[in-house]
Amino acid sequence: MLDEYQVEEFENNIHYAMEYHLPIRFSLHNEGNPEELHGYCVYIHPITKELRIQKKDSSFEKIKFDEVISVTVED
Repeated sequence: MLDEYQVEEFENNIHYAMEYHLPIRFSLHNEGNPEELHGYCVYIHPITKELRIQKKDSSFEKIKFDEVISVTVED
């Protein structure tokens, strides 16, 4: 479980990366197996909190904010 501070920090990092079109590295909790996802966040659904990530091969992947363990902006 993430505390409010971590959630706010993740949201700020995601919005910053979207504003300046910077790549992001997400660490995800996927059924007990940590997973990394690299790409650009292109959309955040305001109600479901789903993120649409454009990967480097130009494909898209949707992730739920609840799955995020960490967010790193790659400047």
